[in-house]
Amino acid sequence: MEHLKSLSRGAKQQREIEARKGGVLIISLLFFATLYATAWFFIFRSWSKHKRCRAASSSISFAHALVGASLAMADMVSSPWTLDAPNTAFQNRIMEWSMAYFIVDLFHYFLAVPEDHLFIAHHFATLTYMISCRYYTLHGAKSVMSLIAAGEATTPLQAIWMLARLAKDEFPVAERVYTALSPTFTLLFTIVRGMLGPFLLGKLASFYLWGCADTVIPRWLAWFWVFEVSFAVVGSMIWVFRLWRGLFKLYSQRSGFWKRD
Repeated sequence: MEHLKSLSRGAKQQREIEARKGGVLIISLLFFATLYATAWFFIFRSWSKHKRCRAASSSISFAHALVGASLAMADMVSSPWTLDAPNTAFQNRIMEWSMAYFIVDLFHYFLAVPEDHLFIAHHFATLTYMISCRYYTLHGAKSVMSLIAAGEATTPLQAIWMLARLAKDEFPVAERVYTALSPTFTLLFTIVRGMLGPFLLGKLASFYLWGCADTVIPRWLAWFWVFEVSFAVVGSMIWVFRLWRGLFKLYSQRSGFWKRD
């Protein structure tokens, strides 16, 4: 019996060692760094420095969201929404993909836009959530999948909208794209981030705050996760306000309301 217990503990330890390996993370880091450099040095090389860095960031954001949100949505519909379940290998790969993006984009903000404290704090909070779930608790990845699926659902459209915004002063077609996309993007962002986001926060809080995952996730860490999601929701609300303000200003300018005599 002791021998069987020893074998069981050994197998469990081996599974934990395998679970903590991060091969996808390294490959993804190289991918996002290469994509950022390609956008900076080649695709947008004729743009000003300020626009180039934002365009490069939007490029890796588009790639991350297109893959990450799709895979996270696939995971959401393929398995039960159990917030304290062991992480699967598929979920670990999705988290490594997302962590790589946030690491590269965090370097972008530190070096190119250090004054954007809201995005830096958002990226840092997201990274600590994923890293602790992926490499420490080895449980709770379903919560990360739900947040990626919801949080990144509008990002591909946002990246296109941002690129059009950056280019609209030089390219008439970009201005038309920006004007056409602004109301759609603002509405979708409001629904996903402003409505679905708080709903997910409520679901996570009702599970983690009352210790439902205490056997696999330390209570202090579960509370910290809820705090980070709360911070992200507040940040999204600020963005929603800014988007509607910008949309109102855009259409006011087009109607002549802001024009001076």
